[in-house]
Amino acid sequence: MDQKTQVQIPLKSHTVSLSKTLTSSSYRDSHPWRHWVLCLVQGHNGKVAFANFSGEPSTIIQFIYHTNAQMVNVLKRTAAKCSDISRTYSIGRSAEGKDLLVIEFSTNPGHHELLKPEFKYVGNMHGNEVLGRQLLIYLAEYLCSEYLLGNERIQTLINTTRIHILPSMNPDGYELASAQYFNGWLNGRRNSQNIDLNRNFPDLTSIAYSRRRYRHTPRLPNLQVAPETYAVMKWIRSIPFVLSASLHGGELLVSYPFDFSKHPHEDKMFSPTPDEQMFKLLARTYADAHANMASNSTDRCGASFAHRGGIINGAEWYSFAGGT
Repeated sequence: MDQKTQVQIPLKSHTVSLSKTLTSSSYRDSHPWRHWVLCLVQGHNGKVAFANFSGEPSTIIQFIYHTNAQMVNVLKRTAAKCSDISRTYSIGRSAEGKDLLVIEFSTNPGHHELLKPEFKYVGNMHGNEVLGRQLLIYLAEYLCSEYLLGNERIQTLINTTRIHILPSMNPDGYELASAQYFNGWLNGRRNSQNIDLNRNFPDLTSIAYSRRRYRHTPRLPNLQVAPETYAVMKWIRSIPFVLSASLHGGELLVSYPFDFSKHPHEDKMFSPTPDEQMFKLLARTYADAHANMASNSTDRCGASFAHRGGIINGAEWYSFAGGT
């Protein structure tokens, strides 16, 4: 790859939502995953080259949209190729019975190790938002290939972190969206039970606010919990994740908690967590590594956030409860 190669993002926009599990674990600025950047270079014949700028061989991956079956095959094939550092596992099934398949990368797949941080990526929570799904499929292939090629940065990531990737939380919605795209852009956003998975989690933020204001814990409403939501809740309880990110589509920014306004009658109100400085640093690090997201140009995709440098507190953007 020469220096004249034009660096492009093959799909136009994505939104990253960061979440951090509130535990006593802490991170230092030296952790390599905080400075990790992916550069996508559009290649020939519908392929993408992942550039490492080191002069060494680069990973080349075919750039296509994957059906659910193709996605499962890619993940299982990738895990088999890198069996010493990878495995796939299911956290449950969708409403229509599709596996919610995760691929894990670590030096000891399947086992939590003391003081090794657990990280997860989730994509395609809204079935019609496909960019995150595709990026996470490519990421899995990239991690495997670059580890085998001797990429020191990737080897350090995998040697020091346990990484879990769920490319599609809503495979039923994706299938509906891909089959009926031209019948409406909202098709497939929800799961097959017509539940918005990003509004279906327990509203723990309201509990935190109520404890602070009134010194009591309110009862959560009895809502129908989608099988996909329940599977992710069980997953979160079974592994001590310290940091998570969810990839959505539709804007070009990083949003971070809280997502629900601290004032019940304010739809756009800055509502920080006690970890505001950490979340802001993480959001800033991600956005600054993305040329378009960090740009202050008013002509770019997501220009309404250009003056913010591509990051925003979720509730200040717009308030909603039940997300993750």
